[in-house]
Amino acid sequence: MASKMRSLFHDPDYYVKTFHSYYADIYNKFDVHASWADRVFGEKIVPQIRVTLGEKEEFRVLGIGSGSGETDVIMLTKLLQRFPLINNRVVEPAEGHIAMYKALVQSKAHELHGVNCDWRQQTIDQYEKAGDLTKFHFVHAVQSLYYVEDPDRSLMYLYNLVEPGGVLLVTLSSSEKSQTHRFRVGLPSLQDDLFKHIATANIRDSLDRRGIPYAEYAQPSRIDVTKCFDPSSEEGAQALDVLTHIIKFKETASAELQAEVMQRLAEFSDKRGNKVVMINDWDAVVVFKPME
Repeated sequence: MASKMRSLFHDPDYYVKTFHSYYADIYNKFDVHASWADRVFGEKIVPQIRVTLGEKEEFRVLGIGSGSGETDVIMLTKLLQRFPLINNRVVEPAEGHIAMYKALVQSKAHELHGVNCDWRQQTIDQYEKAGDLTKFHFVHAVQSLYYVEDPDRSLMYLYNLVEPGGVLLVTLSSSEKSQTHRFRVGLPSLQDDLFKHIATANIRDSLDRRGIPYAEYAQPSRIDVTKCFDPSSEEGAQALDVLTHIIKFKETASAELQAEVMQRLAEFSDKRGNKVVMINDWDAVVVFKPME
């Protein structure tokens, strides 16, 4: 990576601003996740949790890299239908995202009655090194294992934090279908140690090697990257920052690298009328931990 280019992760404030704008305005992530929560999480995952709790015992949830909390809140409302008391521990390194998560919880207090939140401003690696041995009935890492030191080790660490009868949920880009994944993998000049170019095939391989059964649910998703091809578009420039994981990519990358990126973006996208769209399908890998 050129010395004048910096990964998004070196500027947490810019990371939070850019990602939130991208997900909310370009990707429509939160609408996609709301649909998924109804179709898959509420109907196929929550009913399979085999946990028996006392009358005043809390159902324990651990969220890894939960961002600004929109997806967490959707899942918590589904869980509340079965478990009226929930302790929700959130491990999220970005201070800005935690502030947004707290504000969201406050605004939806009437929907989250019974949920007690415990925020930890840490990466998963920092959380693991702190040595907390608490186990949970539901552990989830939604689009966050890209950012760990060793995805295979972190996966098994999370699995070991799940109580018998509980569930581990991991979502990542689809190895087979995601054009965004293939776009990034083919750009080694942009890769650094802070972002792992992994997809669900890596998770499946880790579980298969250990004989751990799992279920998998595919989620179609699309990204509108039309504005990326407009040199004057600020929204397009921000989308490129997210797609490349580089701060102000258009201002710091060489002309040659920008040309390579735009060529690959055209290669791994589809023109649909007046729009240019990338397939961003992701998969949910779900491990139902057996009772002991």
